[in-house]
Amino acid sequence: MTTPSAGSDDDFVPQYTPPAWYTTQPWNGIADANTPIPWHSLGAAPAPPEPACHVCQAHPATRAEIRSHTGLILWARTSTITTPLCRQCGISLVRTMTTRTLWQGWWGILSLLIHTPATLLQNWGAHRRFKALSVSAPPPGRTSLAPGKPVLLRPQAYVALIPAAWATTLIVHLATG
Repeated sequence: MTTPSAGSDDDFVPQYTPPAWYTTQPWNGIADANTPIPWHSLGAAPAPPEPACHVCQAHPATRAEIRSHTGLILWARTSTITTPLCRQCGISLVRTMTTRTLWQGWWGILSLLIHTPATLLQNWGAHRRFKALSVSAPPPGRTSLAPGKPVLLRPQAYVALIPAAWATTLIVHLATG
């Protein structure tokens, strides 16, 4: 094995000299037809546009998964909305789909034990995401969904007390033998 001698090609460090047009142009972000484009800006993708509400086109909007679960005796059905929504439209749909889940979601063993509680927790998380958004106004000619009454002020939500009472009775009966 040999060692490199002093002054060999291994010590060579190339020097980069930028072209004259790059060092003499004032880069203020405005280019005309005669101004060359800097090499580092070629292929740069523009920033993605901020999502608008799917219903009313208002900004800001966020994407959250809102679910509605319908428990049937032998099977179940779940509906999901995942489009970007503004604060008003998102809260309105969360309230509507949560109320639907509370009165239609409990009618099945798996629905009672797993699917409906999971759907309610997921909708609670979506509600928190929409509450964190600032209030916005839709563009002219568009309207937001009316938020309606809160979930616990809707009479359909209390239908959930029937299967909850049945489940409590069943658990107490099984526990006491």
